[in-house]
Amino acid sequence: MFRLALLAVLACLTSMSLPAAAASFDCAKAATPFEHAICDSPELSRADERLAKSFATAIGGLSDTALAEVRGDQRAWLDFAQKACSPDAKPMTRGNYGEEGVRCLSNAFRTRSNALETSRMINGMRFYPRARFAATPDPDAEADSYWAVAQHEVSYVQLDSTESYAKAFNAYVEAEALKLSGVFGPKGTVINLDGSSDTSNSISVSEANIGQIDLNVGTYWYGHGAAHGNWSKTYLHYLLNEKRALEAKDIFTGKRWQAALLDLTLAALEDQHGDALMLGDTKYIANSIIDPEHWDLSDPYSLILQFQPYEVAAYAYGAPTARISWEKLKSYISEDSDYFRY
Repeated sequence: MFRLALLAVLACLTSMSLPAAAASFDCAKAATPFEHAICDSPELSRADERLAKSFATAIGGLSDTALAEVRGDQRAWLDFAQKACSPDAKPMTRGNYGEEGVRCLSNAFRTRSNALETSRMINGMRFYPRARFAATPDPDAEADSYWAVAQHEVSYVQLDSTESYAKAFNAYVEAEALKLSGVFGPKGTVINLDGSSDTSNSISVSEANIGQIDLNVGTYWYGHGAAHGNWSKTYLHYLLNEKRALEAKDIFTGKRWQAALLDLTLAALEDQHGDALMLGDTKYIANSIIDPEHWDLSDPYSLILQFQPYEVAAYAYGAPTARISWEKLKSYISEDSDYFRY
């Protein structure tokens, strides 16, 4: 008897309707290509075992409402996983996934585990993951194409609490996540299902306290047949008490702060990255650096400005940052900025 972690997850999802024996699976009786893939591939089996542990940990201590949401998302993911790596975006009923299919499944399992592992308690606040998934055939794919199916997913955190600030925070994050995806709409709708690309986007918690929650935002987009995908890393800073996102005026004041920040940023980039920079006309980064979505506030001594691939350096160099000490910015910082910076 081989203990199949996938079925353990299913047992958790439907424990009121499945018999206890459903938590074990005899691989000699595997009935679908999906089951055979998990039984036959050591890599996928390990990914499946991790997923079961990640799911079990993610639902620990959740309220009934949050628990139902995570379970519902997991059911949606199981349906998505069986479609995403098939040749036609439908669950396979015969044949096998092949080497590329198993690799695709392993990646899907790993990505889902990563999302579930954002479930955590921080400073007395319980965060849990939500997600949306969709798979559709690529209308331009040729036979045996590596990109026969387009995969789209977005994951985002929610706060498990009945407090009014939690309701506002959850609505804000969900709206940002749906906007980020460009695929999913409110109440389970799909508004733009592109078959020619894959997208994977996420919003996770970086830091949280009673007044402010800082969020990491990650995007990935891959156009089928392209040499590589494109990705980005930004931030959201949500003020719980005020039920809104952080604005530049919460930290900076005066008429010259924007010009001063640009000058200091250029100097920091030159100092910290040197010959790796690809800077011509620098006016195009002026709008980026004054946007709080590009501010990493994790360092109490410095403002960290986040740039994206291609923005100030070659793609292979990654996503550079520029670190500017708050001491250099003190002439432009508002009196109340400590509340948001620390």
